[in-house]
Amino acid sequence: MEDKKTFGEYVTKRRKEMGFTQREFAEKLFVTESAVSKWERGISYPDITLIREICEILGISEHELLTASDDIKGRNSEKMAKKYERIVQAYRNILMVLYGIPLAVCFIVNIAVSHKLTWFFIVLASEMIAVSLTLVPVMVPVKKALITLGSFTFSLSLLLLICNLYTGGNWFIISFISVIFGLSLLFLPLILRGTYLIPILSDKKTLIYFTTETLLLFLLLFVCNQFTGGNWFLNRGMPIAGFSCILPWGIMLIMRYAPINIYFKFSSCFALASLFEYTIQGFLHFILNDGDSSMGFQYDLLNWNSLTTSGNINMIIFLSLLFFSIIFLITGIISSLRGQNLHNLS
Repeated sequence: MEDKKTFGEYVTKRRKEMGFTQREFAEKLFVTESAVSKWERGISYPDITLIREICEILGISEHELLTASDDIKGRNSEKMAKKYERIVQAYRNILMVLYGIPLAVCFIVNIAVSHKLTWFFIVLASEMIAVSLTLVPVMVPVKKALITLGSFTFSLSLLLLICNLYTGGNWFIISFISVIFGLSLLFLPLILRGTYLIPILSDKKTLIYFTTETLLLFLLLFVCNQFTGGNWFLNRGMPIAGFSCILPWGIMLIMRYAPINIYFKFSSCFALASLFEYTIQGFLHFILNDGDSSMGFQYDLLNWNSLTTSGNINMIIFLSLLFFSIIFLITGIISSLRGQNLHNLS
């Protein structure tokens, strides 16, 4: 604490601002008026066990009392924090009422009309989705994003399952895997970033992400094949999906693991993209066996008609990608030569 005189003056000032006499102040603390008088005249300090009660009565923080000075900034921050807590609590209460009333009405109506619960569960699961996005983030104290995402995924999957059972369908597995695939595409990097992995995997999160998404893609194609009763998964689905994965996988491996400078990485990525652009149509013709065995595409940049327009566009894309590949290759060579010259000079 500050010296006794300063402390006493501060207590006197705050007591008067609160509109208390020495007697009223003493009665609230269950001490004698003489004790309060000694504090304010700077003769003695109050017992340490009274600090919290004094602060509550005078409307100040313990820091302000111990330093005998007003902490306006700290007091405002505390007020704002309490105001925020009240707003959040009111927000939670309002949402609970807004969700609870329709749910209760639907429960009663479903029982009254059908004499059993049927479509009510669809309403319940739908509200669970809304709760996961609006209430869960303000109710959980830690890992808000992860818990919100988990509750949303669970609620959405539950809704799909209930709708599937309600309609007597058999499409739940496809919809569930599609949801997991789509959400993981967006949020798996964030999950991996905040998840502890053993040392051998800690620097391979990008590889884990691509592997997971590739497996989910093939799983989704397999389930779609089974659902439609087709036989296209092995001879068409897997080859086309696998070939399509070459470009993103190649770019990832080059950018993440290739031991070359950034310009050579960009050059390699553009070269891979140009090669993919040139060969993808021929590969699709080969897999689909549609009678066109050409590996590239037909084009005539001087003649734009129904037969050449698509090929001309593909050729322009191919040449543009190849052009950027060459530009970055030249830039990488120049950068490497400059680096070698600087190293030799040093």
